[in-house]
Amino acid sequence: MWLTAEEEDAFVAVFRDRFVPLVAFLIKAGASRHDAEDAAQGALEELAAKWGVVESPRPWLRTTAYRMWLKAVHRIRPQALTDQIPERPADDHSVDVAEKMDIVQLLRRLPLLQRTVMAFEIDGCSPAETAEALGMPAANVRQNLRRARLNLERLLEDGEGGTG
Repeated sequence: MWLTAEEEDAFVAVFRDRFVPLVAFLIKAGASRHDAEDAAQGALEELAAKWGVVESPRPWLRTTAYRMWLKAVHRIRPQALTDQIPERPADDHSVDVAEKMDIVQLLRRLPLLQRTVMAFEIDGCSPAETAEALGMPAANVRQNLRRARLNLERLLEDGEGGTG
């Protein structure tokens, strides 16, 4: 499918606006930087092919990139999904890099499903949107969010929250 110049400009704007936050979302969900960038790129390529059909690019990209990452991880190295040593983060040049890394390190201490629902929560998804993306009941998402918050609170109280 060929895009008109106007459609191409709109797509480029979405690409520029969503690539970095999409990679950050996947890293929070547990992906390595390399895997997150691959999944985000793949999702954006798929969006370009479906540009006229996708009504809400942001949630569509998040769900598609997340599923692409899961497929790649399960196909290549299913045992390495959790407890990976994170790669050095991309240069962010923002004041809160250390805080972001503390959050990522803290999230990596959670079980996979709790980490995943927290990543969706941090990215601004409602439990219903998360449930739809993960293919599970919203009640399960809410329960895992509650458990994740309790686990994060415990980790912070025990002083296991990272450098800060």
